[in-house]
Amino acid sequence: MNTLIWPGAIAILGSLVFLGAAGVFLLALQYRRHGRLSWRRTITTSAAALYGFGLFSYTMLPLPASRSEACYPGRGIPQLVPGRFLEQFSESIATRGLAGFATSFVLWQVLFNVILFMPLGILAVRWLRGNIFTGLVLGFVASLTIELTQYTGIWGLYDCAYRVADVDDVIVNTAGALIGAIVAYLPIFKFLTGPKDGDARSAAPRKVTRSRRALASVFDAAITTGAVFAITGALSLIEKLGGPATNERLMNFWIPFVVVIFVFVLPSVAPGRASLGQRCAWLTVTGSGQAPTSAPRALLRCLLGFGGITFLFQVSTSLTEVSPYPILNVLVMVYIAVSAVFFVIDPQQRGLAGKATGTGFIDRRATLLRELER
Repeated sequence: MNTLIWPGAIAILGSLVFLGAAGVFLLALQYRRHGRLSWRRTITTSAAALYGFGLFSYTMLPLPASRSEACYPGRGIPQLVPGRFLEQFSESIATRGLAGFATSFVLWQVLFNVILFMPLGILAVRWLRGNIFTGLVLGFVASLTIELTQYTGIWGLYDCAYRVADVDDVIVNTAGALIGAIVAYLPIFKFLTGPKDGDARSAAPRKVTRSRRALASVFDAAITTGAVFAITGALSLIEKLGGPATNERLMNFWIPFVVVIFVFVLPSVAPGRASLGQRCAWLTVTGSGQAPTSAPRALLRCLLGFGGITFLFQVSTSLTEVSPYPILNVLVMVYIAVSAVFFVIDPQQRGLAGKATGTGFIDRRATLLRELER
């Protein structure tokens, strides 16, 4: 595959995997920080992820197959003479003429490095809300980090440098980021700047809708599933590297149990009375009169609601091929279906767990305002 195409394909694949795995977490952080979701902010974040993987692919790949493969005479010798590319330009013009120079590798290598770093300058201004100086500094730091990573063989991961660290790359890359920061002020790039939302903590309380509660549940499910897979994956890797052996009860019961405790139970009984996902959506559990409910009642709602459902689902859905609790699996799915139907048809939008415990949800900022008024 063409050397310019396959790193781009790797970047697209890597960014899709990253966004698929971490996308919900990024949305949760966005909602927590700004109090709402923005399509422009989400698209720009996705573009930044794609660019980050592209920058890595074009500057670091392909990697050697082993630590010592890159170690042979003449490979990875750093180029430490600033402005060497200008000498190469002069030599190319002298030997090939202007027409030949226009299609030469030395010219297009420099142009490609400039183009590669222009999006960084644009993102520095539009996404990070910086200025031209921000783009310049960010381009210099990013380029220097890349060249040092190449020079050290990814900081000692490989025994030798497998790519040439070039001081001219730092100069050219920084220039590309500077150009990008300048052109970022053109109106065509305005769409990359998200809405100027203030701190969500100071925003006015908003009505709690079904969609907002559903979004909080999605946040909770993503946090729980991500934590379970991260912990079980790490333990499996440690086992393969010669560490302690794992067992099915640990993987299928205790790890989901501990994760649910930290994601649902402890946050629900702590001040704020809400799971982590509900806190990201600025929700809090209330009792009668929209006053904050007691810790026992909030815990009961958690266990009868999405917290209990998530725990039972994690336990009944084994990481192995066959579920160890097939009957529990069926009961959980039935309870999920009943809860979902009740959540949709309930005119008070309290849900099955809310109806059973006499609790509901309000915007967390409403309770904060009441505390300040006292």
